[in-house]
Amino acid sequence: MNQNIQRAVGSLVNPPSSRPALATQQAGVPDMMTPREIAGILRRHVWMILLCTVIGAIGGTGGFFLLQRYYPRYTARAAIEVLPLEKGDPWAFNIGQPQKDTYYQIRFSKAAMLKQQASLQELIRQDEIRQTDWFKQFAKTDAQGNIIGDLDKATKDAIDDLIKNLGATAPRDYTFIEISMTCGSAAESAKITNKMVELFTTSQLEQARGFLRTQLAEQTRQRNEINTRLGQIETTQANIRGATRYARLNLTQNTNFRDYMDDKIADIERSFSNLESDRANLEIQIETLKKRASSEQFDEVINEQVEQDAIARQLRANIAATEPVLAERLTRFGEDHRSVREIRDSLKQMREEFEKRQAYIGDVVRKSRYQQAQDEMAAMAQQLETVTKQLQAARAEYKAVDQIRSEYDIYEKKREEEQALLTQITGYIEKLNAQYQDPLISKLQSLGPAPIPLEMSFPRLILFLPGGTILGLLAGLGLAFAVELLNDLLRTPSDIKRHLRVPMLGAICHADDDSDIEGVDLSHVVRQAPHSIMSEGYRQLRTNLKLSGPGGAEHKTLLVTSPAAGDGKTSVAVNLAAAMLHENKRALLIDANFRRPSSGRLFPRTEANGSISEHADFGLSNFLMGQCGDEKEIIRPSGIEGMDIIDSGPLPVNPGELFDDLRMKQLLDRCKEAYEYVIIDGPALLVNDAKILASHADGTLVVFNAAETHRGTAQRILRELQSVHANTVGTVLMGVKSRKGGYFHEVYRSYHEYQRVPVNQA
Repeated sequence: MNQNIQRAVGSLVNPPSSRPALATQQAGVPDMMTPREIAGILRRHVWMILLCTVIGAIGGTGGFFLLQRYYPRYTARAAIEVLPLEKGDPWAFNIGQPQKDTYYQIRFSKAAMLKQQASLQELIRQDEIRQTDWFKQFAKTDAQGNIIGDLDKATKDAIDDLIKNLGATAPRDYTFIEISMTCGSAAESAKITNKMVELFTTSQLEQARGFLRTQLAEQTRQRNEINTRLGQIETTQANIRGATRYARLNLTQNTNFRDYMDDKIADIERSFSNLESDRANLEIQIETLKKRASSEQFDEVINEQVEQDAIARQLRANIAATEPVLAERLTRFGEDHRSVREIRDSLKQMREEFEKRQAYIGDVVRKSRYQQAQDEMAAMAQQLETVTKQLQAARAEYKAVDQIRSEYDIYEKKREEEQALLTQITGYIEKLNAQYQDPLISKLQSLGPAPIPLEMSFPRLILFLPGGTILGLLAGLGLAFAVELLNDLLRTPSDIKRHLRVPMLGAICHADDDSDIEGVDLSHVVRQAPHSIMSEGYRQLRTNLKLSGPGGAEHKTLLVTSPAAGDGKTSVAVNLAAAMLHENKRALLIDANFRRPSSGRLFPRTEANGSISEHADFGLSNFLMGQCGDEKEIIRPSGIEGMDIIDSGPLPVNPGELFDDLRMKQLLDRCKEAYEYVIIDGPALLVNDAKILASHADGTLVVFNAAETHRGTAQRILRELQSVHANTVGTVLMGVKSRKGGYFHEVYRSYHEYQRVPVNQA
């Protein structure tokens, strides 16, 4: 509703006559389909959608029974548990929880190995598999069932079928690999699955044991090499112990000597370290005292000395006693009094003397502390020199023992390392021997044979029936939208809005939707059936046309044309002229269609309406060709009060050139002075005449037929009118049918109910 209000306001502020170029340029740019339009399409084609849905359900059910009879499929499933591996030992069982992603990758790789071509070929080579009906379907057999055809081709075809129907998956949240086989026999599907599980677990076990055999051989070789190196190390250690008395580590005196030397050197090194630390701290203190000796900073020690100095205390007391006197004199005499200045000078002198005394005391204290620290540093240097000599002597004494001991320790460390490695390899060899006998060394364990499936895996009614129903529903929906979208006729005002972007001034309903016009000439609906909904449509067209001009100004001369003959432009022109006869307005209808004139048929000349004249066949063509000098000779009454007619006259040779003549423009100018409205029933835009008339008229009204006019035709017509600078004020859609779920269906129903209210009340 808001969009309609905005559009109506836009038409008043910026009328359609001032923007025909913009409307034509935007034509053909589709808008989004609204939910209401989608609902209307579904309501109009609901039976087709339901029919397609029912057909889909029947087709799905029928397909299920056909496949069940002629192409049944059975799926057998088995599982192989993959035991987790312990980190650091690829053959040890893991008690804890393995990393989830790593564990899944192991199971996934095992499943991929199961479907490798080598595994499938090994399965096909088994005699019990080649005797199955599943394998024989790929090869030629004799009467006894023996294979006599090309075995290689049969094997290749069987492998291709296994790639499609043999499944090996590793569910992420479980600890097993699922193996499945789908074929036409339930027993054979279980047989093939179990054989595949057996072959795979056996091959993985042999592969693991082969790896263990290689590991055992390598570990045994390393153990022999370690034993050889251990013998060489022990021989070297025996030679070292026999070469010197200090290296006899099994003697008590040597052990006591080493302990004594270790303790002695440790004590000297500890004393040396403490002296070094104290010297470093003292150097920092000396450097700090040196800086303070050359500065004027005051710390707590200096402040304490100042407090204890009698002269400093006396100066501070004098300052404290003088400050109140100065304050009292300032309050009493002011700044410039002589006594104030004297007291202030005296106070300043006392402060300067106090600062000098304070600086003197600080300088004395800092220098004395600096000198004391230097003396302590000299004493500490002598102590450090003595300790250094003691340490050098102890180290020289210890060096002889240390060299021998270091060499012995190197070989002892090598012996311990080789001994630990020998123990580790020996234990690993024992573990490998134990694992070699373990049937679960491959970390794969079958969870039992695959049972023979009791139900078919394909087809399944639970899938085919809903699947067929859904496919039928989708097909019905697609067909419904295809019927709507592939139809490029301008059937509704929404089509004009979406594809043309020109103002639509009126929509005239189809004759079948208006029961009030039965037996009424459609060209005279406004006069003969004034209460019909079709007549109301013409009156709305009149109102919209009046409001479509700039600032509400009316179009005095209006050309009514259409893309092709039979679109209803004559009915629009005649009924529009009749609808404009209100408030004592006068209208003139000009029949400008030389090829198919209609005014003589719709408004015959009779004595009753006073239209019989001396030249009964004079018309527009006679005036344009100069056969009559005054336009009054071709204007005749129509039999309707306030409405006159100009017939088309005889068909001229060059109608386009006549319309382009100055006499046509003069005729229209004179008619505008005599009549409030001049309606021109022009030819169809199939000929050039309509374009010339459009350039002369104040406005052009294009009539589209909902059953005949295509979108491309309408767009081309609007572009042609734009090329001749015609003022296209708007369009009229003729023959609009009320479709189920559409806007006009509700409008027509509401209009008829509204019209019946006064009758019922009466």
